[in-house]
Amino acid sequence: MQLSRHPFLFLPSIAFLIASHSLAADKAPPKKIASAAPKPTELIWPLPPDPPRVRWVTEYSDLAKIGKTAKKASWIEKVSGAKTPDEKQELRRPYGVATDSHGRIFVADSERKVVFVIDRDGKALERREGTGRAPLVMPVGVAIDAQDRLFVSDAATHSITYFDAAGEPVAQFGSAQLGRPGGIAIDRNRSRLYVADAKESRIAVFDINTLKFVRFIGSASKPGKREPGTFANPSNIAVDRRGDLYIADTFNQRIQILDAEGKFIKSIGTQGDAPGEFIRPKGIAVDSEGHIYVADAEFNNFQILTREGQPLLAVGALGTNPGQFALVAGLFIDSNDQIYTTEQYHGRVQVFQYIPQPVPTNSKADPKADGKEANSSNRH
Repeated sequence: MQLSRHPFLFLPSIAFLIASHSLAADKAPPKKIASAAPKPTELIWPLPPDPPRVRWVTEYSDLAKIGKTAKKASWIEKVSGAKTPDEKQELRRPYGVATDSHGRIFVADSERKVVFVIDRDGKALERREGTGRAPLVMPVGVAIDAQDRLFVSDAATHSITYFDAAGEPVAQFGSAQLGRPGGIAIDRNRSRLYVADAKESRIAVFDINTLKFVRFIGSASKPGKREPGTFANPSNIAVDRRGDLYIADTFNQRIQILDAEGKFIKSIGTQGDAPGEFIRPKGIAVDSEGHIYVADAEFNNFQILTREGQPLLAVGALGTNPGQFALVAGLFIDSNDQIYTTEQYHGRVQVFQYIPQPVPTNSKADPKADGKEANSSNRH
């Protein structure tokens, strides 16, 4: 079913997609990907004859294939002269994902109690770990600022750990304000860190320069009520270039959009299994053209919607093959419109590429129209 001749194609229902889809730096403007006809071996959405809009790129699970982790000798090795076996480098329960200015992928693994850093160009693997004074116990969300400083939310310590660009833990803050922090996002223009707090059902705001608490946004929804600006276990958050907030209001089965000050703008989605509806919305992101991406852990896919909530496309189904998901959780889009997803059941990061529709050479459309001012989820 085609929707108003929109360049995306959406199939009749998400339930059908689940059953059948086993077929196979911020200062610069986002790079546009050529929309030439894909090779037959490529995994794309939607299927021909419609023009491709999303292409599967690669996946990461067994990190030993990337490179060995630089590791200091333990005191046992120093005393005995013997080396202990290297720990198997694999993802187990990844959640938050983001990239830095060098294109490195940062993945928070809650079970491994570490943030893995995947350098695709250098084919190297690093780790960001806690210390005795700033432990990582259950890292969940990750966000990176303009200086490549890393911020990690920890659901067990109820805090945010801050690492400098060299990877050293510098500070830990927020324990007085946070209950169970999850997804996080940074507004670089305003130097604000936004934290989705599932336990307290609200958003906490911090200044990333002073690390001081700024304010809370929202409050817990009353039982059976879904008032604007109230939340029921919000899990993830994204920020666009305008500073608008996109919040996965998970137990209210909706996405809420607020402005930079926390003022309610609109809500999209409701509970259900039809296009544009959700059951367990989690990861959320916004591409360079203002499309909203929502990962749903129940459907094991991500939907793409307009800012008005019109469903455009769904990608994925339950499974372990490329383009399928098993407990999809985190979602992030970089400045080149590459889409990163995490799965907790088998421990995997998948990478997709959004393919924009070419603008006609004789078009007189306003380049700022259709949300082109918006940016990716955590790039600010």
